[in-house]
Amino acid sequence: MKKAECKKSIKKQVITCAVLAASLLLPISTSAASAPYTLYQVGSTADKATSTSFGQVYMGGSTDVDEAFKWMIQKANGGDFLVIRATGTDAYNSYIYDLAKSIGKPLNSVSTIVVDDLIRAGSDSSLIDKINKAEGIFFAGGNQADYVDFLKGSPALTALNNRINQGIPFGGTSAGTMIQGDHVYDSISAGSTTLDSKTALNNPYSSLISFTDYLIQTPHNNNIQTDTHFEQRDRMGRFLTFLARNIQDGEETGTSAKGIAVNEQSALLVEKDGSAKVVTQPGSTNAAVYLAKTNIAPITCVSGQPLTFNNISIYKLFNGSTFNLSTWTGSGGLAYTLNVNGGVITSSTGKVYGGTQP
Repeated sequence: MKKAECKKSIKKQVITCAVLAASLLLPISTSAASAPYTLYQVGSTADKATSTSFGQVYMGGSTDVDEAFKWMIQKANGGDFLVIRATGTDAYNSYIYDLAKSIGKPLNSVSTIVVDDLIRAGSDSSLIDKINKAEGIFFAGGNQADYVDFLKGSPALTALNNRINQGIPFGGTSAGTMIQGDHVYDSISAGSTTLDSKTALNNPYSSLISFTDYLIQTPHNNNIQTDTHFEQRDRMGRFLTFLARNIQDGEETGTSAKGIAVNEQSALLVEKDGSAKVVTQPGSTNAAVYLAKTNIAPITCVSGQPLTFNNISIYKLFNGSTFNLSTWTGSGGLAYTLNVNGGVITSSTGKVYGGTQP
């Protein structure tokens, strides 16, 4: 399945959403019976188009990384910032709006859309208009299955990819990072069950594992599989299983599969040219980002048998480390190799998660 096949024409559907007037500094909340989402907004209700610059944020979950949002705010250049989520509150509005003012880069507005009807929202004209007018878009945490249901094959996805192509900053945290690669562990088949590493390693074709491919398109997410809450939830095993499945299912070759896995309170900031850096939240524990690349196809990746998959190259990035996604080379990090034999991971450093900064 190629990316071009994922694009569908936008069906115009007019749905009225009542908007309550407010002052520039007071939050507003809007909801209409016919609207498939709830809108919360602070700042101006009048649109302001600005010149933006592209950047992509992969954030790992838990406490947000202030430096990552400051980076996005600067790239949004005083425009309108949009947060999309399927559950939760409008807490991001005041956080981002106040953060922008604190660094002398005030935004025209910050809005949060909470998608209430995942299927209808993907074709809602007023929601699509918000995407088209946003100078920065961020997906909050939650369940990536909701985002896949909302976006897959929808006009909203087409609008989102168009805005990314036009050069706005884009990113997400937790589930909002899970949807950013070419290959998405969508958690749809898992339902409310959390997939752990042991289950994945012991059976790469567990009924809990399902994927959606080629959803969001960014300049440097080709061949990428993502994972989050990484070291904190011991997800290396399932991450390697995802990479093996990408190859075994024919989406990647033995040498093309790549991955980005992000620890909590950590973020990878990617520029348009592919250069990237890691930023972390002060006081964080085990903050890091992992870049993985395969060098050979898995030896055993079949239903009902433990995974055997060798020679996976890992580059562990720490706060301030840099990496280039175009050349797949880094600086200031730790390079090591992982092997999986019969579902058991071994590391060239003796530690699955590599160790500390060299």
